[in-house]
Amino acid sequence: MKNFRYIYILMAAVLFGACEEEMDKVMISSDPVSPVLTGPGADAFDFVLADKDETIEFSWEESDFGFDASISYTVEVATDDAFTNKVEIVTAEGSSAAALVDDVNTSLLGLGLSIGELATVHVRVLAMVNDNVEALASGSSSYETTPYETIYPLIYVPGAYQGWNPGGDIGRLYSYGFNSLYEGIIRIVDGANASSSFKLTPEANWDNAWGGVLTADGSKFTGTLDPSGGDFSIPAGTYQIKADVNGLTIELEATDDWGIIGSSTAGGWDNDTDLVYNGQKEAWEITTDLVAGELKFRANDGWDLNYGDTDADGTIDAGGDNIVVTAGNYTIRLYLGKETYELIAN
Repeated sequence: MKNFRYIYILMAAVLFGACEEEMDKVMISSDPVSPVLTGPGADAFDFVLADKDETIEFSWEESDFGFDASISYTVEVATDDAFTNKVEIVTAEGSSAAALVDDVNTSLLGLGLSIGELATVHVRVLAMVNDNVEALASGSSSYETTPYETIYPLIYVPGAYQGWNPGGDIGRLYSYGFNSLYEGIIRIVDGANASSSFKLTPEANWDNAWGGVLTADGSKFTGTLDPSGGDFSIPAGTYQIKADVNGLTIELEATDDWGIIGSSTAGGWDNDTDLVYNGQKEAWEITTDLVAGELKFRANDGWDLNYGDTDADGTIDAGGDNIVVTAGNYTIRLYLGKETYELIAN
C-alpha cells in the first residue's frame, strides 16, 4: 500500500511540473510591445505601370510578446483606417519584407479601387505567434496611390458569332481575381439564326478546347467544360459568362445589351448603334464618328432602361438629359459598375 502512495505522489509531482512548464509557455506580458511600422516612405505607392517589376520595401520595429516565440509579420493594406476592407500583401519573419509593385497594384484593384483614379490607402503590420495568441497590430500609415491598368489573364470563346476565330478581339473572358474563374459579357448572335454555337479555348488556338452540352434554367444555362465535347449551343442573345477552368464548369445568363442612340449617331433617334463589351476595361465601348448633336445610352433597343447625363458631369443618370456632343471621331465607354462614361475625342 505504501508503494502505491509513493507512485501517486510521484505522478502528482510530474503532472504539477508539466503544468508549470505549460503555464510558462503561454504566459504573456501584461504590457506586450506592438510592432511599429517604419517604412515604406511617403511616396512608395506613387507608382506607374513602368514600375511594375520594382519592389516596395516594408519595414518595422519588432514586437515583444513577453516570452520567447517565433513571430511572423503580415503587412495589410486597406481602403479604410478601420481595416474592414483589407488585403494581405506579404508575410515574413524579421523586421522587413518586400512586395512586387505589380502584385500590390493587383491587390489594390481587388479592393475595388478604380484604374487611374487617385485614392488613399492605409497600411499596417500585424505580429502573430499562433492562433492561440492574439495578434499585435502596429499603427497605420496613409498613402496616396493611383492604380494602373492591369493586364488580366484571359481565355477565348470562339464561335459562329465571330467567325470561329480563337484569339479574336471579340470573344474573350478575363480572370479578375487572377485565379481559375474567368468571366465577361459576350453578344452571341450569328446573323439571323435563332441559336449559335461556340467553344472555349485556353490559348489563341484550338489546342485543348472545351465543348459540351448546356442545360437551361430560365434565362440561365449551365454545363461542364468537356475536352472531348462538341460545340456548345445557345439561343442567340447577350450573356454574362462565367467559366471555372479548374472546376470545369460554365454558366451563362442573359443580360442587357447596350448601345447608343441619338441625333449625333449614325442611326439617329431611330436605330441603336451597338456597343461591344471590353472585358479588359470592364466597359461597353465603341470607336465611331459622331456629328454635332445629342446621344443617350440605352439597353436592348428600347427605352425601358436608358441613361443620360443630367449634370453633364460624366456620371450616368437613369432617364437623364441627352448628352451633347460636337462632331468628331470618339471612343465611347460606358462603365455600368462605376455609373460613369467617357467620350474620348480621337
